[in-house]
Amino acid sequence: MHIFMRIWKSFSSMSFFSVFLLSLLVVLLGTFSIHFAEPETFPTLFDSLWWTMTTLTTVGYGDYSPGSVPGRVIGMILFIFGIGIFGALISKTVEHISTYNRLKEEGKIVYKKDGHYVYITWSKKTKEAIEEVLATQPDAKIVIIENSEKTPYRHDNVHFVQGDPAEEETLTKANVLGSKRVCIFSDSFIDDATLADGKTLLIASAVECLCTEGNDIHTIVEISKESHISKFKHVKVDDFIVSNGSVSRLMAKATLNPGTTAIFRQLLSKRFGSNIHEMVPKPGWKTYKDAHQELFENGAVLIAVNDSMNISMNQQMNLQNNDILYVICDDQVAASIGAY
Repeated sequence: MHIFMRIWKSFSSMSFFSVFLLSLLVVLLGTFSIHFAEPETFPTLFDSLWWTMTTLTTVGYGDYSPGSVPGRVIGMILFIFGIGIFGALISKTVEHISTYNRLKEEGKIVYKKDGHYVYITWSKKTKEAIEEVLATQPDAKIVIIENSEKTPYRHDNVHFVQGDPAEEETLTKANVLGSKRVCIFSDSFIDDATLADGKTLLIASAVECLCTEGNDIHTIVEISKESHISKFKHVKVDDFIVSNGSVSRLMAKATLNPGTTAIFRQLLSKRFGSNIHEMVPKPGWKTYKDAHQELFENGAVLIAVNDSMNISMNQQMNLQNNDILYVICDDQVAASIGAY
């Protein structure tokens, strides 16, 4: 027993890779040795492998069993040493899975995939934005960056990275360069608008510093005061969301034009109606009017070209190949017209 315990401790102190290789070696030795020791009882290598595996896992179906002395000696060796090695492998595997889950919960696992969305700074608004994205694109991959001890949101498609989002190391762990969009939310724990937007500017600058020539990052930021937008001029930010002003303006619109809130809900969420989709001009479209007419005939409404919504006033304006067209339609129509 003392010798056995020393052997078990030796197995336990080995690395996972070493235990795995040793287990594989034991399986191979057991398979080939029993096959050559008793070819009549174990006519194929698969039969030998089956017996070896059932022996090592202590299942022991009894459909195959060695009858000769060499065969039984091989069986006893597997009993004494093989089961110990296999037990160590199972123990190491469970330990690795447990360690991985703990590190993932603590946000210490590097995200290596591409085409994901990065959300920086956790708040109720971040949670609602993530849920809206997942409702629209159930297979979307999202990475949250937050300086907290554990993940703030649990979902199979959501990965958590712990750390300071203004640090390059943290942004690299989230694979920001491989992401589709980077969304920076205002810190809800900072009451002063200037300080909150200052922190957002610092994070946006850190994201911009990762960019290299020909490798742009589409960045969306939430700011507390619209007047602070000009302070971001040296940082390439693609979209600004004014946190307080947006709600106030929507409330004003509803006050002046009762019933418009239903329209806004449809524009802001797929769950309340048609959705906004993007597309590029088709080869046959020369002007805004060409695009508007063909889209309307196919069940879609053109609401903007790039950031211009004056479609009716600019009907004869020429379309460029790099223009982005925004249309309202359901998903089936969007697929048929090539929108996304």
